[in-house]
Amino acid sequence: MHVISFFSAKGGTGKTTFNMLFASYLKYVLGKRVIALDFDAPENNLANTRDREVDSLLEKNPSAAVDSFYPIRQIKATSQAGIRQAIRDLRELDGKYDYVVVDAPGSLSEAEATCMLLVSGVLDFAVLPTDIDGMSIASSYSLGTACQMHQLPFFIFFNRVVWQEKKDLYEAIQVFFEEGGMAVSSHKIRNTVKLRRDSDNAAAYLRSSIRFPEKEIRACVPELIDLFEEVLANVGKVKNQS
Repeated sequence: MHVISFFSAKGGTGKTTFNMLFASYLKYVLGKRVIALDFDAPENNLANTRDREVDSLLEKNPSAAVDSFYPIRQIKATSQAGIRQAIRDLRELDGKYDYVVVDAPGSLSEAEATCMLLVSGVLDFAVLPTDIDGMSIASSYSLGTACQMHQLPFFIFFNRVVWQEKKDLYEAIQVFFEEGGMAVSSHKIRNTVKLRRDSDNAAAYLRSSIRFPEKEIRACVPELIDLFEEVLANVGKVKNQS
């Protein structure tokens, strides 16, 4: 079992979108046994998105096979004791799933789930989305440093990229991360509103936990699939080394 998270120490970086779509890619394209754990209480946007999608689907098709979707477990605990118990429960999933995808809060506070997951050693790999604003860069660097401290393999990637306009800036920031010993993906996710709203066939939005809109993604953000394959390749290398 592999436990993976698109991880962030700052809200608004797109981590929930990437966790959702990564789990969808694993389940609906690769046919893997997947469960997603939503530790981002009290918002729990991942679980709430699933509820909206299922409600909308059943409204259109009451006989839809909703049991075919990967499960999303909503972790409502916000106390340290409750989060610790949820992490212990996570370990018990081994053998039942090929992949556990974890969505955690955008915070590195010691009392919150992101830090507690990091310290617990339960994660196998982390993927850190970053924008090029100063706060996002600083939070990604801090989280990368924490990953290094706790020996959690990870890499960073740029999200919401406008490459041609700011190529020199992206290259300078990449050097900054690499000088800190942090790997940066070559797969940059371009800026598109279609990754910021829930899936809707009429509008061709791409966020979905009940399908992976592969055709639309390949047309709009094909680098997303390349990024997911890079994650899987790195996870495989980590497991082979352990």
